Amino acid sequence: MSRATFLIKPNEEGLPLVDVLADRLRCSKKQARALLDARQVFVNSKRVWMAKHTLKFKDVIETVRPEPKSHKIEILKRAGDLIIVNKPSGIVTNGSTRSLEMRLQHELDNPQICAVHRLDRDTSGCVLFAANAAAKEKMIPLFKEERIVKIYRAIAIGRVSDQLKTIMRDIDGESATTLVNVLDCNRDASYLELRIHTGRTHQIRKHLAAVRHPVLGDKEYAGEQRGNPVFRAVPRQMLHACRLILPDPLGGTAALRVTAPVPEDFQTILNTLKLK
Repeated sequence: MSRATFLIKPNEEGLPLVDVLADRLRCSKKQARALLDARQVFVNSKRVWMAKHTLKFKDVIETVRPEPKSHKIEILKRAGDLIIVNKPSGIVTNGSTRSLEMRLQHELDNPQICAVHRLDRDTSGCVLFAANAAAKEKMIPLFKEERIVKIYRAIAIGRVSDQLKTIMRDIDGESATTLVNVLDCNRDASYLELRIHTGRTHQIRKHLAAVRHPVLGDKEYAGEQRGNPVFRAVPRQMLHACRLILPDPLGGTAALRVTAPVPEDFQTILNTLKLK
């Protein structure tokens, strides 16, 4: 565990604990709340988890954070203040003391690193991080203007027709478009490449479920996964963010293209289902 200890200064007296944590640890308030929620903050040796706890002059604050796992996060590309990493499944992108964001901050010794976008806990692949808040702010308009291309691989239940090229269905009252390319298929499952023009929550998972070909292993939208006995043994949703394409942050004319190879568990299911 890593520990940080500091004394409350006169100008910090009367301030809420969450504000001082964010300032002293150089992190967001969301990250500071995550530490509090995890019961990893002590004031004068007493555990405190109330964000609005009022501090006094000379209070001693101690934070305890878990060490990252032994294997390091795979960095796919660094360009200027941008970092693209290969997210493993089973870990949240941010908002938790055990998040990918926190692990990356620790490994690169930079508490200002922040996620520019997110993947679901059980989705693997390319995630874009910024080295600081200013770099993140520069990237947000590119997402809104759809200048950042996000391409995914998925294993879907059933044979998806080659005629299915586009799924256009509103999600939570907002328009959403997913482009579909069938790479391989059989009567049990299909191997798909998908490109999203919008970035709605769970867009690919919802869209594929809507056309009755949910993502294999999706516990929320796929329902009971009958058919091939392999389906019941799938440990997580078979969705992988395989590629990011974005403008060169260093001002070059060529686009920055980053690819994350499909992980071992994904490839194993492909092989078992005889898809390629």
